Amino acid sequence: MTENTDTFPGDRRLPLTGATNFRDLGWYPTAEFRRVKKGLVYRSDHLSRLTAEDQQILESLRFKLVCDLRTVREQQKAPDLLPVSDTMRLLSLPIEAQGFDPSTAIDRLRKGDDRWLSMDFFIELYRRYLDDFGPVWGKVISLAASSANLPLVFHCTGGKDRTGICAALLLKVLGVQEANIFFDYDQSNICNAERLQSIYAEFAALGVGPEKAAPYLQAPTELLVAMFDHLKKNYGTIEDYLTKKAGLQETTIIALREGLLQ
Repeated sequence: MTENTDTFPGDRRLPLTGATNFRDLGWYPTAEFRRVKKGLVYRSDHLSRLTAEDQQILESLRFKLVCDLRTVREQQKAPDLLPVSDTMRLLSLPIEAQGFDPSTAIDRLRKGDDRWLSMDFFIELYRRYLDDFGPVWGKVISLAASSANLPLVFHCTGGKDRTGICAALLLKVLGVQEANIFFDYDQSNICNAERLQSIYAEFAALGVGPEKAAPYLQAPTELLVAMFDHLKKNYGTIEDYLTKKAGLQETTIIALREGLLQ
């Protein structure tokens, strides 16, 4: 069963000016002929450019929780601009892989260090994200299992790598088929396309062409395929990973499915 994609982006992407990759994880069908409920869990790029109108949209949708997966340095350089609210919480859950901080990428290129711009580097990075940050993925998923935290959104900077992994794990444990998980992952390339033009130009000015920059600036399916292969080889099922590596209880997974599936 495959997803009808003709509802994208109007039904999935929120019409925000300051966040181009803010979209609903609802609608996706599962292998059990159920469907992820809409309007409860969202994924996004960074929220440091939200306009007053954007903030009003988030308020109108009554968001309860924002999970920021960026590194501490990323958060400090570009803090989220959330509406002032008594009911909306911001939770910092930094994903900081040793040896790589996206906030230093341009500085590294200016110093002539472009060795990290390769598919192999990012395949290994995705594996490290999976191996080293299970408790963070588990935290977001456990928060999504409670109606007190919904609607919630989790985000990083571009909304494609760390956010893409979190979304993939969440959809996987809900029973969404991998073809639709890959479809969701790929939508970052569409949502970010216009904004990436200026970043590609900045990279080009530093001598880095679009093909070399692609593993970092795009969301290549190869990365997610490699991550799922790594998960299956080293942990078994998604339930095995979440209970043994991410610290989730089976009761939490049951609650997640009861709350987010229809």
